[in-house]
Amino acid sequence: MSSDIRVVWAMPNYGPIFEPVYSSHLQCIAYTSRYCSVEHIGKVVGCGATDRLYTHTAENIMVREFLNMDATHLFMTESDMILPKDTLTKLLAWDKDGATGVYFLRKGEGTPCLFVKAKIVNALNPYAHTQVTIFPTDRIFRIDCPGLGCALFKRHVFEKVKHPWFDLKEMDDEGRGWGSDMFFYTHFREAGLEMWADPSVMCGQIEYTTWSYKDYSRRLSTDPTYGSRGVLLGWNSDRTPENIPPHDPKQKPIEREEH
Repeated sequence: MSSDIRVVWAMPNYGPIFEPVYSSHLQCIAYTSRYCSVEHIGKVVGCGATDRLYTHTAENIMVREFLNMDATHLFMTESDMILPKDTLTKLLAWDKDGATGVYFLRKGEGTPCLFVKAKIVNALNPYAHTQVTIFPTDRIFRIDCPGLGCALFKRHVFEKVKHPWFDLKEMDDEGRGWGSDMFFYTHFREAGLEMWADPSVMCGQIEYTTWSYKDYSRRLSTDPTYGSRGVLLGWNSDRTPENIPPHDPKQKPIEREEH
């Protein structure tokens, strides 16, 4: 890994930040700074957040500011994300166009924020994706759209994907609408770029409670139909975050089958 890594940390925000989020982000920055200074893999050169802007507007501003800086990577997170302290060091080590942790949606009762391109895409929704319900837990895997709550990108990503990088359209009664992440990742793939998810970086998403891997696992074990409702990327039932082997960038990744 190059020693000339310079990361910008960016977070759109539209309201109060819960203490567990604030604490986890500080711990991650502190851990990364200490690790980088010891291992000489780089440094965090900037941190910033927007306030009370629409998500896609904030995201476009953050990318523009990032490109105006002498930085190699942009780390995008959100104000409801609880991050493991080693998030950045693990994602940097994979040396991919884009790398992400895995988190679980509070509005989806703990379903993973992992999506693949929909089999049928039409003019009503050219950015349609299908949710993944089963995913590998023992190695990294390629993913079409993992959200933007814990996403690390190399600089060339935003040079290949043209402005506007993000756009948002509220869903209407006819099913027209898309999130800024689905808009971005569609053009990301069209530019020949790949996004990889590291399941050893298990994050939490908080509102009044935190949705985590434990909630997701509980739902898998209690709802026998849940796993068949979406896309299955592969599953090894005896692997959990507690017994995933130590992080190894040389580990052979899983190639996702096209759907």
